[in-house]
Amino acid sequence: MTGFFSRLFGNQAAPTLTRGPLGLHKQAGFTLETLMFRLCEDQLQISIPGEMYTVSACGTFDLGAGSAIHRYYTSGDEFLQISTTGGQESENIDDIKLFVYQDSSGISGAKAWQDTLSSLGDRQIRWQNATWQRVFNAEEAGRIAPIHAIENVVNTEGECWDVHNFMMAYQRQVSEELFEYLLLTGEETFNDDDEPEWLFSRALGVDIPLTSIKVVG
Repeated sequence: MTGFFSRLFGNQAAPTLTRGPLGLHKQAGFTLETLMFRLCEDQLQISIPGEMYTVSACGTFDLGAGSAIHRYYTSGDEFLQISTTGGQESENIDDIKLFVYQDSSGISGAKAWQDTLSSLGDRQIRWQNATWQRVFNAEEAGRIAPIHAIENVVNTEGECWDVHNFMMAYQRQVSEELFEYLLLTGEETFNDDDEPEWLFSRALGVDIPLTSIKVVG
């Protein structure tokens, strides 16, 4: 009878949340100290929309050998990306960036999808009146293939799905201590009929100091 009344009156223990680096999870929020970016906003193309964010979905890339990328998608157009090696404690964090989506578009047809992927990877590109240098294999001459990594995503409703990301990252130096990043991504998912669906997106990003982040919840 005890179990019956526990279920009836909702006294069961709440499910344990899976926490990632800095204690982030799919029901958390986080704040950022953005003064550094406000002082340089006339030099940046990215627009930092605020200082408080709510996580609406989490993504994880298992890169092998103890390395992983963790993404925390907000209720807006941003995601916080944290790279780790050998664990999820603060000392295991290699890199933190905030990205803001600039645009995205669906791709129709396998040929258009392949053409999009094959167009990525030049050593240097021009975009938004700025020159961007490739981050991946920066010293390799000519065009390279995008980096493929599978991301497992879970949202606040508990829905899970895999996204095949085909990525190319670029950067430009804004000041002596500040870089800006351009992430180009082709995303491939599969619907209930196991048919592929494709999306191409651009996102701008900046490095976030560990001391600038505070997790809420």
